[in-house]
Amino acid sequence: MNDSTVAKKQLVALKRKLDGAIESRSSLEDDFNLHSNLLIQFISKLSLISKGIDLELDNRLAQLRTLFTKSAPISDIQEKILIISKLLQQHSLTNEKNISHMHEQFNQAGESLQKINGLPSNLRRDLRALLTETKDSKDALIQYVPLLSQLLSFYDHALKAKSSTPVQGLLQPKKIIDTPNKSSNDHDSTTFDASILEKISVSLSSLPLSKGHTNELLAIKKKLMADQSSDEVLHHLIDIFDVIVADFKDEKSSAEHFLTNLSATLTTVQSAVKETIASQKSSQLTNDKINLKLQGQLTDMTGSVEKALSLNQVKEDINEKLQCIASTLEQKSKFEQQNHQQLANKLNEMSTKVEQLEQQSKVFEEKLAEQQKKSMQDALTKLANRAAFDDFFAKAMVRFHHKPFELALAVIDIDDFKKINDTYGHTAGDKTLQVIANSIVKNVSKDVFVGRYGGEEFVLIYSKTQVETLTDELNNLNKYVARLPFKFKSNKVSITLSIGATHIKSDDNIHIAFERADQAMYKAKKQGKNQVIYTK
Repeated sequence: MNDSTVAKKQLVALKRKLDGAIESRSSLEDDFNLHSNLLIQFISKLSLISKGIDLELDNRLAQLRTLFTKSAPISDIQEKILIISKLLQQHSLTNEKNISHMHEQFNQAGESLQKINGLPSNLRRDLRALLTETKDSKDALIQYVPLLSQLLSFYDHALKAKSSTPVQGLLQPKKIIDTPNKSSNDHDSTTFDASILEKISVSLSSLPLSKGHTNELLAIKKKLMADQSSDEVLHHLIDIFDVIVADFKDEKSSAEHFLTNLSATLTTVQSAVKETIASQKSSQLTNDKINLKLQGQLTDMTGSVEKALSLNQVKEDINEKLQCIASTLEQKSKFEQQNHQQLANKLNEMSTKVEQLEQQSKVFEEKLAEQQKKSMQDALTKLANRAAFDDFFAKAMVRFHHKPFELALAVIDIDDFKKINDTYGHTAGDKTLQVIANSIVKNVSKDVFVGRYGGEEFVLIYSKTQVETLTDELNNLNKYVARLPFKFKSNKVSITLSIGATHIKSDDNIHIAFERADQAMYKAKKQGKNQVIYTK
């Protein structure tokens, strides 16, 4: 084998190693791009967690996510981040105002409690200590949660201490005529206005508590409506406060746990990103130095070949320089392998943290969605509640004024519902509301919005429905309900509905439209009940 063949083989081996180095470098760049994409996805998902704080902020964050998806220039991303930062700063100012307002209300509530005569001395002393502790404003709203819990506890003790004295503004006692059989020390000498208790019952039905606490609340509500003496009502109200506080504490604990995990994960990811960026910069500098060294060695070898006077001299020079180049390539390969492994480890660590955060975020989002759904649902009938109606009707009116269409509103009231409550009890009344709610859903079109407006009133919103179709469906509903076989305490009872309906006009607003439908419903009652009145 001659010297020329050996030189060619060595050059081929050298080229193979160079190709390997180039491929390794390409693989490293691909990993870096993957790392960058993962970071972009993580930032996008973090922005989704902020969704719901403010409409404008939601829109800006959505635009930022779009820029990330399209790999927009860094200047565009920086501009969008600057705008979002200003919005967040505005929310920070709003939060400070909310804290100030909370601080003021908290101290006013505490001072009002101090003014009540007959408070136990230990309670008055603890209350004074609490107000002293909260003299200065807190740094965050979450810090007021345990303080509010403590203040509610003080109110609880105050109510128990003053159970024989009516609380002005909340419960209005009504004297029962004394009879000869009543003793002077009878605790049931007062009862409470049923209308006040009915309002409390309606308010309790709209509370969006967790399933377990909702069941407790409904059980207490039934006792509250059945027992109307002063002592019993006060005890039931205290039980209600305890359930609400317990649910509030559970929600607080859940939120704190999630936010703690989120903070820890973000800190870890931030640290990993900083370390990775620093490592990449250092690796790039080292890699550049190795490349310069390799380039110099190749240039030196080329010069030696050109200056050589004989083949033997070329062989000796090339062998020596090839060994140096091989050593440099081996050093480069080891360095890139180490760098690749470090990057892979960091990437795996970040992926694990992000996956954990995604799982926690998903659970928290599901819980928020469930709470949102409950806040828009009537607890008794499972229909949409007043808040959901207001939101749906407002959006429908916006669409109507933007591009007019057949939009109609119907208001339904159960005839003589108070008589059912007074005669057969509130449990019978609740069952009646549930049956009527189910009957309405079954007998109206699927695309109709059905909600409980409050008490025994229901509301329907129709889209793209003509007058004749609307009145026919409402009349059929009325006939169906009138035929239902209600039976209370072995007594058959006929229940009917009075319904008022109207189509929305171009010059209507929410209040005018509802008032017109409501007046039509009252007209149906005045004209004998159990009928539908349509008004233009």
